[in-house]
Amino acid sequence: MTRPPRDGGAPRKPLGQLLVDAGVVTPQQLQFSLKEQARTGQLLGEIIVGHNFATEAAIAAALSGQSGEDFDDLSALRPDPEALGLLPEAFVRERQVLPLSADEHTLRVAMVDTFDVETIDAVAAITSRDVSVVGCPRSAFFKVLAGCFGGESDHNRRLEASIEGAERDLLGADGGEGPVVALVDQLISRGVRMGATDIHLQPGENLVHVRYRVDGVLQLGDTVPKDLQSAVESRIKIMGRMDISERRLPQDGRIQMNAEGRRIDLRVSTVPAVDGENIVMRVLDREKVVVKLDEVGFSAQHRDLFRQAVSRSHGIVLATGPTGSGKTTTLYAGLLEINALEKNVMTLEDPVEYRIPVIRQSQVNPKAGYTFAKGLRALLRQDPDVILVGEIRDPETAELAVRAAMTGHLVLSTLHTNDAASALPRLIDMGVSPYLLPSTLIAVLSQRLVRRPCPHCRVPDTPDADVFAAFGHDPEAGEWVRAVGCPRCSGTGYQGRLPIAEFLCMSPEVSELVMGQASAAAIHAAARREGMADIREDGYQKARAGQTTLEEVRRVAERRLMIKRPRPAPPPEADAPPAPIAPPDPAAPGTG
Repeated sequence: MTRPPRDGGAPRKPLGQLLVDAGVVTPQQLQFSLKEQARTGQLLGEIIVGHNFATEAAIAAALSGQSGEDFDDLSALRPDPEALGLLPEAFVRERQVLPLSADEHTLRVAMVDTFDVETIDAVAAITSRDVSVVGCPRSAFFKVLAGCFGGESDHNRRLEASIEGAERDLLGADGGEGPVVALVDQLISRGVRMGATDIHLQPGENLVHVRYRVDGVLQLGDTVPKDLQSAVESRIKIMGRMDISERRLPQDGRIQMNAEGRRIDLRVSTVPAVDGENIVMRVLDREKVVVKLDEVGFSAQHRDLFRQAVSRSHGIVLATGPTGSGKTTTLYAGLLEINALEKNVMTLEDPVEYRIPVIRQSQVNPKAGYTFAKGLRALLRQDPDVILVGEIRDPETAELAVRAAMTGHLVLSTLHTNDAASALPRLIDMGVSPYLLPSTLIAVLSQRLVRRPCPHCRVPDTPDADVFAAFGHDPEAGEWVRAVGCPRCSGTGYQGRLPIAEFLCMSPEVSELVMGQASAAAIHAAARREGMADIREDGYQKARAGQTTLEEVRRVAERRLMIKRPRPAPPPEADAPPAPIAPPDPAAPGTG
């Protein structure tokens, strides 16, 4: 049924008061947000979400409740194709109303703004049906929308049209750049829609290959004709404010654009190659990275340990692992656990990829002499309570981080080591005195990212006995699954990632080993005796719970091979005297 007029009921509360009454935000958070709104003119809801006072879903649920509608985060809903066909795509995108299901009399729709009576009436007029409304978050709306109208066939059709138009322009038809602009936008939008972290444009002899890194693995995407390579490169350079005439030297740039209903930042890098310039665009999606600690994917034990570590008033908390293992995501989640309205939280990063309101963020500039060491020394004069240092790279930065922890500051930072125990000898190698680490270092977190099985094609399956043996376990019951592959996951069998981790705390035994400059292996063994689950064991337990597969854990966290080679005998010295002949044994047979 269409909605009755709302002016006869209770008056609509202001959004801020509604969120306070619903317990979504505190009065202090609302007061701060209202001041920011008066200063910037930004929407109140965007300010509240941007400052991480509340999630977009919590705000949408509160609005739906006041309007008398149901709420759904759309995580488990799949729109009916017949219902989708009842409304034009342009209308769905413009009015932000998504058909979910329909029968002969009623159409059920999801809406971002459930107070939009005009759109509800328009839907009723177009479909000649009564309209049932559920509220949904804006980000979830566009995510589901991309799966409905952004299919592979639709993308291919629009891409081919853009390529044909661009090639006509190159032949001198109009000389315009419209089709090239559309072509680049479509390549980027597809990467965002796939959830790619990087978009690669790799020139070949006859074609330009576009590849997307999704869940840590490169996937082959589109191909662009060779004659459009120069135009595509120039368009990307213009967007990134780079020098389009320079093709002999590497360049870096940054792009801000709207794609798939949200703002996307792209960090662009070009490198000259044999067949042209190789371009890599790092996709920086704030909605994906700045997440709360409960949403990172840690086990309950690791989540609680990390939360306790970042709640300390002083000390050092380290996140270790290779590039792309989620260290930055974890540290940002740790910052969100700290009340930045009551504490002075500052960061020193290279670069500042994601901006967090209220927190003061600084970017190093080595070319100008602004290094991590110099920046950290400056930050210590800014009366900070918490400091995030993007990476400890050199002895001076390590020494300053330890000094900051000793003088009452909480320091969060990263270190490139293969496991948690290796971080301690690494700091000592950088010149940190061993006796200082037990009193300053709180904990070391080491992590990797493993892919989640696709929820649409995963099937129950028990691994083979040799797979269990590789983890030191006998075959046992569990919610084991196998990744099959389907169109929704591009045939990979996986969608999304979660961390597997190990968390090393400074215990008395570990402290003694550190002060004695023991090896990383000895420190790791001591931590294991005290109950630390290493990365492989954490991955095993998550695979047992159906959150990933044992094959994926083996791929990401395979043990390093320790190959023992026979030590060759030293060659005899040229001038060495011959070895003396031993006298015969008198007791031996045949002597005497």
